[in-house]
Amino acid sequence: MKVKLDTKKFYPGYPVFIVSYYGKDGQPKLSTLSSSFSIGNVFAMGMHANSYLSSCIKHKKGLCINFLTRNHLRAIERAGLVSNFDCETKTADTELTFSNNETTNSPYINEASVVLACETKDETTLRDEGLKVVLADIRERLCEERLIEDGHFKYEELDLPLLEADSSGIFYRFMNKELQKGGSFFK
Repeated sequence: MKVKLDTKKFYPGYPVFIVSYYGKDGQPKLSTLSSSFSIGNVFAMGMHANSYLSSCIKHKKGLCINFLTRNHLRAIERAGLVSNFDCETKTADTELTFSNNETTNSPYINEASVVLACETKDETTLRDEGLKVVLADIRERLCEERLIEDGHFKYEELDLPLLEADSSGIFYRFMNKELQKGGSFFK
């Protein structure tokens, strides 16, 4: 039997990531998101329509999606809970470091395990909800060297925090090293 889940939002477990981009002042800026999916070379992400990130990507197309480990949750939360509108030192306060991705002319976080360098392609504003969905083309994928072995990605070594939330609160779930190849359950 199913019962109604009485909540205004529900996130069953999405990877948490930091979007890095150049702000209006030309300096690296950060915004934490979790509502996303990718298919092929397209990355889709949701954000508040009136956010600093939303205002910047109208003018600058390059951005990077940075996946960090649980060891960086302080920086992840700082990048998500503090507004770029209100705090000029938000990015510096995370103590993260940056390099420029030349393909998209956007900053990426050196401490990230995986980076998707993207260029925004399209956006839709859901005015009644105050939300925006942005589609971006993935131009380049980068990862730490330790995550590649014999030309293959070592999925069991990926350690991304997952966000689970509803109206009562936000929680993080962590990945483990257990791995099962797709297609092995249906024969």
